[in-house]
Parts: sequence; structure tokens; C-alpha cells
Amino acid sequence: MKQNKHSTMNFTNQDAMQHIIQLQNIACELGHYGIIRVHGEDAKKFLQGQLTCDLDKITDQKASLGGFCNVQGRLHGIFFTIKYGEDYLLLVPKQGLEHLLNKLKMYAVFFKVELVDASLDFQIWGHTQKGANSNFAEDMSLVVTEANGVTEVHLNSLFNASFMVAEKEHGNAIIKALEGTTLADVNAWDYIEIQAHIPLVYEETIEELLPHFVGLPQVGGVSFDKGCYTGQEIVARMHYRGKLKTHALLAYSKDTATLTPGDKVHNEDDKAVGDVIRSTVFDGKTYALISLADKAMESELTINGAQFEILD
Repeated sequence: MKQNKHSTMNFTNQDAMQHIIQLQNIACELGHYGIIRVHGEDAKKFLQGQLTCDLDKITDQKASLGGFCNVQGRLHGIFFTIKYGEDYLLLVPKQGLEHLLNKLKMYAVFFKVELVDASLDFQIWGHTQKGANSNFAEDMSLVVTEANGVTEVHLNSLFNASFMVAEKEHGNAIIKALEGTTLADVNAWDYIEIQAHIPLVYEETIEELLPHFVGLPQVGGVSFDKGCYTGQEIVARMHYRGKLKTHALLAYSKDTATLTPGDKVHNEDDKAVGDVIRSTVFDGKTYALISLADKAMESELTINGAQFEILD
């Protein structure tokens, strides 16, 4: 099967275009996300020395995807990093939140900073507006707006999609903002995120994935000019010296397959050639963001016995 070059992110595949109308003006409660709140006078300094993203570029108007690596450059977690007053919020799947929080705290002992699981203090919703999104930030940062206590983070997605985050005391403002939308299940939101090539780390893949293999640099989650952070030497070496032989790609199956993060992708010879980063079942099909060896780009791919094709 013919593939587009993986060096350029492709947000406009035919499958996504077919779902634009179906997924416009929807709302999803994102109960599978949690929040780590980071506050204290050293909050920015501490995070700048740990995360793959550049805290200098995260402002009241811009958020970013980011990762936290171990010293071998493998990811403890991937999250949305948002400036929230003088604090920072890390939106992360609840599955890996406790691990991520505990690992960050290990590095925080010499800083005037406090990290807490603030998931119960916030409401998190995803929603889309009418029409396709034609505005993508060149640096892949995420535009942030705020109104009535609700912080909105706009995704770099073909779908006109955004997160809405608010402390529970402002919950009514979210309800009002979502008036007229159609409630959708979380699979619809997962499809939108996967179409945007947003990688995440789950329990099964903690400390297994390298940022380049999941496409984190391509979605603005890695800065190569910010200076040192945990795992930076490995990540930078791959970027400047290594020729990457594995890339993150969007795949789909006409079957409704049950996939788990970390499941192996096999070629026609039943040889493992990649891994599942994340997946969802939507509109009768299975969609997955996979880490695939370049040499397998033309192969017939299967995951757990189901046939998959590349959309990118």
C-alpha cells in the first residue's frame, strides 16, 4: 500500500474529512483525564528542568503537549501543560497519573514547589464547533482562551476541537458554554485526538516509549533548544545524530478490534514491526496511533489478528 511521507504531519486524510459533519458541535465529559497541579515559587524552574516542552513558551495564551522522561529518555508520561495563574496544570490520563506524580515528586525535593492530584477539583470537557479547523500554529503550540473561569485549550486538529477546564465552582459556566451541543461518548473524543496524532502513555507503556517513536516532537511536545531536562541527552542525540527508523503513524481497521497500548504490530510474516500507542473504536472501525518501523511501511499489517491500513 502506498503511504504519504511521514516527515510531514497529515491532518487531512479522507477518513477525517468524512467525519467533519458528524463530529461538529459535540461535547464529551473527559472523566478519563486527571490533573496534576504544580504550584510554588519554583514551579516554572522545576518543570523546565524536567519536561520535554519549553516552559518559557507556555503562557496565559499558549499551552503545549509535553513529556517527562527517565534518564534513559523513556517516557513516564505525556500530558497537556497549561499555565493557570501562577500555577501549572498537567492534564494526564488517570491511568498513569499516580506514577507520574510520584516520579515528579522525587525530583521536587530541592525546589520550593508542591505537586498535588487536583483531579477532584476540576471538570474537564472536550467539545467541537461547527466546521473544520483551518488554523494550525506553526510551532504546534495550543492556543488558550479564558472566560468566566473556564480555560479553553484549542487543539491543532482538523476538527474544530478544544478542551474546557474549570474548577468545580465554575462548573455552571461550562454547562452554559456547551448549550446547544450534542453529548457524545469518549470514543468520539479519542478519535479526534488520534486523528491529531496526539500520543499518550498508559500503564502498559510507562517507561517503554521514546518521544521520537511516538511522534511527540511532531506535535510540539519536545523543545530542542531549551537546555537540559531529565533524559534530554538521549532525546537530543536521536534528533541530531540518529537516523530515525521508526515513526508514529495513524492506522485503521474495518473490524472492531480490541487493542491495548503496547500490543505488537505484525507484518505478513508475523514478525513484530511496531507497537500500539493508543486506539479507539469509532463508527464501526478501529483507529490506532502506532509506532511503526519504516521498513514495514509497505507491509500488510495486523494487530491481534485484525488487518490494519495506514491512513497517513
